[in-house]
Amino acid sequence: MTAADLLSVLPDALAITVGADHVVESLSPRGGQLFGTAVRPGHPIRETVPTGGLVAALDAAYRNGETTVVPHGVLSSVSVEAASGWEFGVSASPVGDGPRHISGLLLRVLTVGPAEGDPSRNSRAREFQRLTEQLSSAVTPADVGRLTATAAAALIGADACVVYGRAEGADEVESLDHAGWPGDTVDRYRRLPLQRGRPLSDAVLTGLPVWLEDAEQWQSSYPEMAPVGVGEGHQASACLPLRVEDRELGAVVFSFYRPQAFGLAEREYLLAVAALCAQALDRARLYAAEREARAAAERERDRMSFLAEASRLMEAPLSVEERLRQFGQLAVKGIADWSAVHFVRGTHVERVSVAHLDPAKVAFLEELERRYPPDPDAPGGAIEVARSGVPVVMSDVPDELLVASAQDETHLELIRAIGLRSAIVMPLLSRGRSLGALTLVHAESGERFTDDDLTFVGQLATTAALALDNAALYEQQRTVARTLQTALLPAELPDVPGMQCAGRYRPPSPELTDVYVGGDLYDIHEDVERGRWALTVADVCGKGPQAAALTALIRHTVHAEVGHGYAPADVVRRVNTAMLRHHGGARVRFATMVHAALTVGPTGAAVTLVNGGHPPGLVLRGDRVESIAVPGTLVGVYPDPSLTEIEIHLGHGDTLVLYTDGVTEAHGPRGFYGPEPLEALLATFAGKSADAIADGILDEVSAFQNGHLRDDVALLVVQVQR
Repeated sequence: MTAADLLSVLPDALAITVGADHVVESLSPRGGQLFGTAVRPGHPIRETVPTGGLVAALDAAYRNGETTVVPHGVLSSVSVEAASGWEFGVSASPVGDGPRHISGLLLRVLTVGPAEGDPSRNSRAREFQRLTEQLSSAVTPADVGRLTATAAAALIGADACVVYGRAEGADEVESLDHAGWPGDTVDRYRRLPLQRGRPLSDAVLTGLPVWLEDAEQWQSSYPEMAPVGVGEGHQASACLPLRVEDRELGAVVFSFYRPQAFGLAEREYLLAVAALCAQALDRARLYAAEREARAAAERERDRMSFLAEASRLMEAPLSVEERLRQFGQLAVKGIADWSAVHFVRGTHVERVSVAHLDPAKVAFLEELERRYPPDPDAPGGAIEVARSGVPVVMSDVPDELLVASAQDETHLELIRAIGLRSAIVMPLLSRGRSLGALTLVHAESGERFTDDDLTFVGQLATTAALALDNAALYEQQRTVARTLQTALLPAELPDVPGMQCAGRYRPPSPELTDVYVGGDLYDIHEDVERGRWALTVADVCGKGPQAAALTALIRHTVHAEVGHGYAPADVVRRVNTAMLRHHGGARVRFATMVHAALTVGPTGAAVTLVNGGHPPGLVLRGDRVESIAVPGTLVGVYPDPSLTEIEIHLGHGDTLVLYTDGVTEAHGPRGFYGPEPLEALLATFAGKSADAIADGILDEVSAFQNGHLRDDVALLVVQVQR
């Protein structure tokens, strides 16, 4: 077992020496605290301690090979004599292989404390207990500092005290409290950098106390700091580290007007008081950290809830202006006294929202800006931030800024009446461009924005900016989709003599799809040369631009081939060929299609109809409904599709209904709509016009899905006039 190991297992061990000169091989922390610089590792005690006294006692123990108790009076030679009335002892025990092979001595403390019967023993115990109780109720580091500087200092009889705290990893300490020092001295040394060669710093950095018993020791040990240490008439000082385990919390300095012989017992007592204060400070810091962590967690929870609510608001189906207005109202309910939102429109920046919980204050501001229109080029304002994209944080709104922005004294007085205290202006950035600016202001609440708020307000602004950008993109896409969809459908159906015709198209509900161009098509056009009319309803697989391109291909191919005089089946075959050619023979997209040639005559209308995998058409005769089931393969899949033409006669008042699968495959709370309900519905439209039938079917399909269409719907209704 090494000397260090031996000291670690003996709680009362102070030091181990070797040889006749008593070279200190190992010194325990407790020994270092009690002996101070008189006993140092690697140095013979004979050199650092005057001859006689302790040295003589150690020589006797080493020479005789027996444990020797160093008398109370002998210890005074190393300045560890206790205060009058206190008894203690140090034993020196031989260490070696046997009585004749002594290698060194083990120094151990025997007792520390007031002598039996000494009244100070009970008095100090009571005072120590009282200090313990006082410190146990301290909940903040400031409370601990105050009690240390007052109650603890009074307990040990110090004339002055200053307590310093050290933040974790900090290279300086800061005063927590003080007593007995003049104010200018305290202010000058409120913060101290940790620097070796100064008593307080040495205590903090080494974890060992620094005992300075009189002015001479101050001058000899710390000449640079001696004018401060003894400048107010103090003679002695005890600089004691405040440490719990490996946590360095700071230090306390007790100062005395009279020289002090910090004896062993007195040192033990002062260290015990310092340890008590350190434990209280550690507990207060942990409690403060816990409160701060809890408050931070609650603040973060509230902020996340606010962001979630803001996100829901910004995704609501509202206009951009209404979104921004409600966004501003939300801000003043949780994070600011005032809010304003500016929006970039082309080369101009305009304010679209200003909010405060008190409508009267909003009215006051609006009247103020009516009388004194704001300068769009004012530095640091929302307009500049909206243009530059650079945020501005003002923890304190300086009065100089108000003076500079005021147009006259009345204007300045009115601005000051608003009570602006702190502000943050954050740009609304999306895809590398600024859409506007969000301004948040603290006024009557007295709170302040800091740089730490930039992250949260930045997240809030990003949420708003993305939502606004998405809303603008959404409107742009909707406009493009409407334009493209309109181009794929006839602007209006032609006037067919002897017939009523109605066509309807409805896209899927925007909240249920990200694609706004469908693949459904209806059309009627005239074959003038042959005196007939072509009817077409088609449904291209998929949605979006590719489906739209294929829909356009079908429509234009039908127009061309009908003009060439082809029969319905041949027209569909040529559409099939065009689709395969369009995809290079790959069957990546297909379509279903119903196509017919209609010839109006004296008894009604003759219809030649072909179906390429499309839902069957329906014929309404009076209140009877017939399903026109015609076999046929999908279009755009096989080089030679199987198609069959059938002839249908429509009498006066009969109606032919062609539709896409968005009708029969509509999905609602009761499942799929299906063909049977459609036939039953159509029967109820007996005697109705073509327009009424088309509208009735659309309304029924929409209601079945609670007003939210999942697929687009196309309808073509032709009716022979009565």
